[in-house]
Amino acid sequence: MRLGEIVASARAAFGVRFDPVGERLSLVDERGRIIEDDRALLVMLDLVAAERRSGRVALPVTTTRIAEQVAAYHGTQVEWTTTSPGDLTRVGRADTTIFGGDSRGGFIIPEFSSVFDGTAAFARLLGLVARTQLTLSQIDARIPRAHVLRRDLATPWAVKGLVMRHVVEAAGDRSVDTTDGVRVVEADGRWVMVLPDPAEAVTHLWAEGPDDASAQALLDEWSAIVDSAGR
Repeated sequence: MRLGEIVASARAAFGVRFDPVGERLSLVDERGRIIEDDRALLVMLDLVAAERRSGRVALPVTTTRIAEQVAAYHGTQVEWTTTSPGDLTRVGRADTTIFGGDSRGGFIIPEFSSVFDGTAAFARLLGLVARTQLTLSQIDARIPRAHVLRRDLATPWAVKGLVMRHVVEAAGDRSVDTTDGVRVVEADGRWVMVLPDPAEAVTHLWAEGPDDASAQALLDEWSAIVDSAGR
């Protein structure tokens, strides 16, 4: 990646690449390495929360629960939203919200705007990095690795409602969160989320575990449950 080469050779603190409309950005650390979007969200969260030490951060319910650990470590709280950008924006307008993001390079910096703004995120990041004694790679390294897997399953429109009822029934006495779709939380903290697509004949699934193998097993288990509901 050309940007990474430029950042490394110039010994810059970091580099950014904006999307065509300036809403989202991608991060490159001081070594010239790409910070994947889901990690970039955690890095930004860590920096903002460490500086503010209070308030709420707005994140979609599909975000890794490691974000909760990062926020709590610095005395802040996570407000979980639906996957709709509009819902994230709604929470971003609240007086107590200090940050928002969506794991796809979109960041809300409330002091600048309540919507995704790449320029505002870049300006905020400049100040945060200038004031911290850590590099982006050091911040990234100290945050636990997340293991969130995703799968999309074809689902006929006629059985979407049946699928969701079947998921709720299969959850049994496990904890269920209906912030968006249905998120089922296992006793050991692993979770799976089942969300019907509003525009396509597809059901989206996310699963998180302490490692890829456990997340994969959970994803396979609930994929089978979703598939069986449509038969």
